Amino acid sequence: MSSSVPSASHLLRRPFVHATLLVALLALAAHGRSLGCGWIWDDDSYITENPVLRSPSGFIDVFVPGSTPQYYPLVFLGFWVEFALVGVEPFLYHLVNVLMHATSGVLLLALLRRLEVPAAAWIAAIFAVHPMGVESVAWVTERKNTQSMLLALASMLVFVRMLDAPGGRRAAPWIASFLLFVAALLSKTTAIFVAPCLVLCMLWRSARPSPTALLATAPFFAVGLALGLFTAFMEKTHVGAVGDEFTLGVADRLQLAGKTTVFYIARFLVPLEQVFIYPRFTIDASSPASWIPTATCVCVAVLAFMRWRVTRAPLLVSLWIGAGLFPALGFFDVWPFRYSFVADHFAYAAMPAFALVAVWIGTRVADLARLPMNARKAAGVAAIAALLALSLRATPKYDSEETLWRATIAQNPKAWMAANNLATTLLEDAARAQAAGDLDAMRGFATEALEFARMAGAEKPDEFTNAVSRSEALRLLGRVDEAIVEIEVAIALRPDLPDLHWSHGRLLETGGDTAAALEAFTRAAERAKASPRYARDERDARRDLLRLAVARGDLGAALEQCERLVVLDPADFDARANLGSILVAMGRPVEGRRALIAAAAGATESFSAPSVWVATAARALRSSLASDDPLQEPERATLANIARRLAAAAPNDPFARYTMLALAHLAGDTRAAPELVRLEEAVRAGGGGALADEIAAFLARHAAAAPGTR
Repeated sequence: MSSSVPSASHLLRRPFVHATLLVALLALAAHGRSLGCGWIWDDDSYITENPVLRSPSGFIDVFVPGSTPQYYPLVFLGFWVEFALVGVEPFLYHLVNVLMHATSGVLLLALLRRLEVPAAAWIAAIFAVHPMGVESVAWVTERKNTQSMLLALASMLVFVRMLDAPGGRRAAPWIASFLLFVAALLSKTTAIFVAPCLVLCMLWRSARPSPTALLATAPFFAVGLALGLFTAFMEKTHVGAVGDEFTLGVADRLQLAGKTTVFYIARFLVPLEQVFIYPRFTIDASSPASWIPTATCVCVAVLAFMRWRVTRAPLLVSLWIGAGLFPALGFFDVWPFRYSFVADHFAYAAMPAFALVAVWIGTRVADLARLPMNARKAAGVAAIAALLALSLRATPKYDSEETLWRATIAQNPKAWMAANNLATTLLEDAARAQAAGDLDAMRGFATEALEFARMAGAEKPDEFTNAVSRSEALRLLGRVDEAIVEIEVAIALRPDLPDLHWSHGRLLETGGDTAAALEAFTRAAERAKASPRYARDERDARRDLLRLAVARGDLGAALEQCERLVVLDPADFDARANLGSILVAMGRPVEGRRALIAAAAGATESFSAPSVWVATAARALRSSLASDDPLQEPERATLANIARRLAAAAPNDPFARYTMLALAHLAGDTRAAPELVRLEEAVRAGGGGALADEIAAFLARHAAAAPGTR
């Protein structure tokens, strides 16, 4: 192993430039198909329905823990910028993913060249085209991987260049390397592999790195450890990696680490099939056979250590693989462990090391077969072409969520998560068909959704979401009694979730049991009130409680629900309008009038529909003009503005004309009274007796109105 290192000028020579272009083009060829993919799983919470991306302060909010699904602020910062540019059009998001992966391939080539790793171009090319990378590149949510890898490799490359700089010129590159590392961690904390890999790079170049160089890595280890532990904490407290699926003992986790390592290496070396959800390993610490993968990994590490004096490469590559895989080996709980311990995107950080192993094995086989150089190159080209073809074959499943789940179920029929998610997707299709009035299509979607939800339940009977999907499918099919049974199964599994009680209430009401529905909605509201995270669920429950209270004429209960809705969301102008109407109906006209005026003064877009604003504006004006209490100047000005808006929304509506004239009359316009008389006569002649009587009553009350008085 040579200790000399290529200079920067060496990296700009023609062979390196050609290799760089080739690696980049291979990455684009292998993953270019993903530019036509759409949105899939988790893309809604990360991008398309993420309120942080719609917020003007989102570029700051992304740095607040808990504001986004996971604490990777630089990823969400990038999404915020892209959302500002193109909204929810997926092309740009996919393009950025592809370009980041291609750039990582180029940076890997530069790093390996600087370390004088043999066959660097082949290693980088395999990384660029390998189908194990498709999941990270074609899935926009996994920007975490592509962005983190790019920044991590950039950090390592700058650090290695720093080692070759004169002593007085090392501060700037060290700072740059460290900042790139922090940025990689803030994109995904799997970048903690950088810290140990910096030591491995030094050991690759020299058996005895200088103490100063080793000390320079200490901040990398410290920050990496801190953010890694923070991510583990967020996985449990925010993401939800808790429950029976995560109760693994030390022996279980050691066994899992061995199985996971062997699985990823085997899948990389023989990548015949890429499954979005692989079957979940069975962990049995009491079974000797189950320990074979772990024992194999230990033996390989021991043998590599024993050959240290002969060649450092085996141990260093083994440690590199371990560093890249460590966050996904099972020592830290992550939410996806609920359905599988492995996933292609978990291994993305280790792919460069896997590629190095693949090239080493290929080289050894060629040496044993005594293949000439031309045959070796031909075999290498064939291998790259095969990997590229496999990547192209693996990409179309990411076209949509439905294609992803159908492909996953075909490959892994026991993937209950895929079956239930497909059921959810089909239920969304059913809801859209129902809204469009296509009941045959709705029943078709709901029937198929029920089939997949039952498949999911057979594999995972203790998962409440499977029961929820079955209940919703049965509701759409009109089988309400069966739907109630299924939602009660879900409630028995997760009684703490308010939305399940709300769904229960909806079904009970549909089935005609209004009293039981009222109890269910009340339980939903009470459970939701206990936590701000369930504010939306509380609003849903209280709207139904309000509706039922109005239906039975219980205005006191209706008022209580309305007041709570306004507290929950002061921007809920529908609730503000309802509050005013209820107060008027309860004989509290002054309070009701003020609430109605405050609601109607809001923007039309603040209401659930323009017609709701029109109705609110009419109530506010009618209650004000019919009141014997004097209007104050600010109220009169606000009402005049509301009247103008109403007239603009309904220019031919005689009521809008009446309110404009009435307010002008109250303001002292002497021309308004004769116009009101003529309007009354016209309305009465047209059959509008009620409005004509209203105009006449107003004129009778305010015949002597003077400017500024009532």
